[in-house]
Amino acid sequence: MTPLLLILSLLGGIALSLYGMKVMSQGIMKLAGSRMRASLRHISHNRFASFWTGTWITAIIQSSSAMTIMTVGLVNAGLLSVGQSIALMMGANVGTTISAWIIALFGFLWNARIWAIPLIVLALPFAYTTYLKARPWGEMLMGVALYVLGFTTFISMMPTIDDQPAAAQFVATLSSWGYGSVFLFVLIGILITVILRSSAATILLAMALVAKEWLIFPMAAALVIGDNVGTTLTAFIAARQTNVSARRAALSHVLFNLFGMVWALILIYPISEVLWQLVSFGTGFPTPAALAFGIAIFHTAFNLGTAILLIGVIPQIKALMARLLPIPEGDEEELNLHFIQGGLLSTAELSIEEARKETVLFAVRCQRMMQLTDDFVHLSADNAQYAHTFSRIEKYEKITDRLELEIVRYLSHLDTSTISGQTAARVRALLRIVDELESIGDACYKLARLVERKNEHKVVFIPMQQQNIDKMFQLVQQALDQMVALLKKPELTEADMMRSYNQEDAINALRGQLRELNIGNVQNNDYTYQSGMMYMDIINGCEKIGDYVINVIEAYGEPSDFEQHT
Repeated sequence: MTPLLLILSLLGGIALSLYGMKVMSQGIMKLAGSRMRASLRHISHNRFASFWTGTWITAIIQSSSAMTIMTVGLVNAGLLSVGQSIALMMGANVGTTISAWIIALFGFLWNARIWAIPLIVLALPFAYTTYLKARPWGEMLMGVALYVLGFTTFISMMPTIDDQPAAAQFVATLSSWGYGSVFLFVLIGILITVILRSSAATILLAMALVAKEWLIFPMAAALVIGDNVGTTLTAFIAARQTNVSARRAALSHVLFNLFGMVWALILIYPISEVLWQLVSFGTGFPTPAALAFGIAIFHTAFNLGTAILLIGVIPQIKALMARLLPIPEGDEEELNLHFIQGGLLSTAELSIEEARKETVLFAVRCQRMMQLTDDFVHLSADNAQYAHTFSRIEKYEKITDRLELEIVRYLSHLDTSTISGQTAARVRALLRIVDELESIGDACYKLARLVERKNEHKVVFIPMQQQNIDKMFQLVQQALDQMVALLKKPELTEADMMRSYNQEDAINALRGQLRELNIGNVQNNDYTYQSGMMYMDIINGCEKIGDYVINVIEAYGEPSDFEQHT
């Protein structure tokens, strides 16, 4: 085999393994994404519980990078605290070591390649079935098969040092510089992990190189150390445009892995000697499979040891992050986007939590805008606050337009092929909700324009008209308050829906009553026709806001209905 064909075959094995891991993770997320999301949202402040949650979720999805990005995204969305995220990511570091044991077991001790192809055959009926709930099982099985086929192909294609003496001599030279070589291979491990965005690929390379005698054990262990540092950079880069809490979580992940790197490098030669003796079973000549298991042991011991050393000082790490990344002046300004400032940070199944939190904040701003409009109705044109209040309402209207655009743009970037039906329903609901919220903002601005036009034409409302306007504003404000409270709940009950419908009925009933009274009042010359027309325009504008509110609540209730019928 020519060198070029050999290199392409090795790269093909890694690529197939990475693709298989991606397909497997997507299948698992479709099957269990909602339960994983619930687990992450309801973890306690107990650092050990958070650590265990991070461990088992990462062990299942087989990607510490995905888990850390997911965690940073949840911190950005306000669903996790920085302290919880630190413990979770420590657990993710330990959970990702399962991949090393899988590769050692099924790639070196027992070549599982023989059942990878039959597993693909088994997966195909699931992948092409019309029964939608079965398809994720097909994806998961297909991913497992491709993952195994990829890393076993890489291992089998890796030449021995006897086959490539010139290359072997070059690698031996790189390994002969003591701690200089250790630092070099740490750097190589970092670069490979950052480029491939997978710690499993670097672990596979380290195992294959040490098993085929290309590297001595300390250099392979150095690759593993570099792998752990490299996997933190993916989340750190992704978090560069998030809020301060999310950046603190990402930075803490980098720092505690750097701490692990320091102690592991100091002890790398003694640890390597102990593991060499352990896997050689006293013979002095460990088998390739034993060397692969030695790397798996080192990987687990390195990450578990770092977690044990640091899990007791998480509050101090959190305090350090606060000092390193203080909240910038004005960062909490109410009209900024808070949760989706950057791109998608987590897996598609979980990233809509960021959009949901931003949508709740959108609703709160609509609530405040309505209150500003109510204040504006009571101001005379010569009042010092008149122009300022109208300017604020106008600014809020522009903000609602931008919020709708940003949230819709964010949701449109979700990869719909990787999300479950339940999550797809939640995305559709959010799209409808933000559209209705933007309509509330427009309606508030139109009310303010009506009041402005009333004052320009010097139209005066009699006390009865103003009292009725106040009643309508009060009902609509109560409906908005109820809407915000319900959007903050994980799901709606029948009682919640009935209470909202009753509020809507009260708004409609008052509008109908006032419309009938207005006709009689104009006929009786209680006020002018122009006054009555502007008066009813304001009443009708308020009633329209009530319609948008009930549309929001109905849209939010739809995913629950979807869950019950699937």
